[in-house]
Amino acid sequence: MVNLRLFLIAFLYMIISPSNAQSLSSHQWKDRLVVIYSDDTTNSTFQNQLQELKKDTEGIHDRKIVIYQSINGKVKKGLVENENCDNSEVEFQKLNDSHLKFEVLLIGLDGGVKLRKTDLLTIQELFGTIDQMPMRISEMRRKKDN
Repeated sequence: MVNLRLFLIAFLYMIISPSNAQSLSSHQWKDRLVVIYSDDTTNSTFQNQLQELKKDTEGIHDRKIVIYQSINGKVKKGLVENENCDNSEVEFQKLNDSHLKFEVLLIGLDGGVKLRKTDLLTIQELFGTIDQMPMRISEMRRKKDN
């Protein structure tokens, strides 16, 4: 009976929660995430990070990376700079060290934080970190065999 109640509560929550809200758990085992936190969109490190990630969108796609920007507790998906943000889900805010003006995280397919930086994350460092992960090595082998 308790399990049925929990199931019903979870089911109702999924139905009434906003469909456009982003959730970290919805990406688990499907995507790697890069989450860029900033207190201000004019922060130079934030702006440089967006430009750095735009350098190799093909490599980002190949590595199954989804990018989120979190600015003052509001989140948006992708690298578009002049787009409105949605209210952030608690999941995103729990990962951030809120006293920092800038932080970038790499979250692996398993949902764990694999890299945390408070300065610019270069595309080479991002790809190098991912390409050393066992699941990425397996992906590359499968792609090579096909």
